[in-house]
Amino acid sequence: MEALSYLFLVLTAAAWVYQLLALISLWRFFGRSLPAPAATGPGITLLKPLKGLESGTRECLESFLAQDYAPFQVIFGVPDRQDPALPLLAELREAFPQREIDILICPASLGLNPKISTLLQMESSARYDYLLLSDSDVKVPPDFLGRVAAALAEPEVGLVTCPYRAGPAKTLGSRLEALTISADFIPSVATAYYVEGIRFALGAVMALPRRILKEIGGLEGLADFLADDYQLGWRVAQTGRKVSLLPLAVETHNPDMSLRDYFSHQLRWARTYRVCRPGGYLAYGITHALFYSLAFLLSSGLLPRGLGLVAITLGLRGTVAFFSEQRCLKGQMSLSALGLLPLKDLAAFGLWLLSFLGGTVTWKGERFRVTPEGKLVKDF
Repeated sequence: MEALSYLFLVLTAAAWVYQLLALISLWRFFGRSLPAPAATGPGITLLKPLKGLESGTRECLESFLAQDYAPFQVIFGVPDRQDPALPLLAELREAFPQREIDILICPASLGLNPKISTLLQMESSARYDYLLLSDSDVKVPPDFLGRVAAALAEPEVGLVTCPYRAGPAKTLGSRLEALTISADFIPSVATAYYVEGIRFALGAVMALPRRILKEIGGLEGLADFLADDYQLGWRVAQTGRKVSLLPLAVETHNPDMSLRDYFSHQLRWARTYRVCRPGGYLAYGITHALFYSLAFLLSSGLLPRGLGLVAITLGLRGTVAFFSEQRCLKGQMSLSALGLLPLKDLAAFGLWLLSFLGGTVTWKGERFRVTPEGKLVKDF
């Protein structure tokens, strides 16, 4: 038992080092200056695929239409003429007559990733040389496009992307999802920024010139990939161009997720991440400070020093989560939601282990196998 206790002590210490590194990375990254927003510049086409309506859809879409930048075009794409989003899109076109707004029906299935399939059918209607791909559940500030345009104008930049926070959460699953983003995902992105550099994109918003998209094979090459955002950023980085991650957090609408929905989504993400970045994902196992400190406590016979180790771990994890959510992402997560951190951390360790026990994921009601290169294959 002494050897086992020593192992868990070493793992706890290593996890503490990572948490401190993440805290420093967050402070440095979000302390960087944003590029000054441009009021005018090269035209930008926003590609917005939709399917159905959420409670926050109008607010999210309006935030893009109210941008302090010109010129830009917005293309909305829906899968069929019965989509419930169509009346809202028609209302928005009337409410913003000064904007270039196109609404397209995109019924074809051009791959296993329905988002990319819709984007492929929208791309040919783009009028401008800069493309911005963004989910329908994203809300941005009025100067967002101006800052993205300024970032794209910088030398060697091939793609611009942004971190994100989750919006208000109503259910337990949604609270855990928001906490996972602020306590785990964004700290890991900030750490990667300084440790290895950013060679991936974050799917909430991704902007790049059309010529670069064409150079890397276009959207067609992403049609059967689950992690299309990772693939897009990685392929741009392979050309030698920079993936620019702005220290500007956008907000995503947080859907009402059940606990089962949360675990299914996290397992899908974990197995996809394991395939895309196997080395980084294996190293991610060292970050689970709470599990290792609890394991040390139990293996050492519940000694006071073990309790102290757990207490320090909880304090450190709480500091990272609070700093990331409140100071960096400018979120409004309640203290009660932050109180779910121990549950989330233990669940995260279990999901990390579970991700190695299979290669199938459930997505939009279907089961897929993820190949070593990250492609989806239907699992019959």
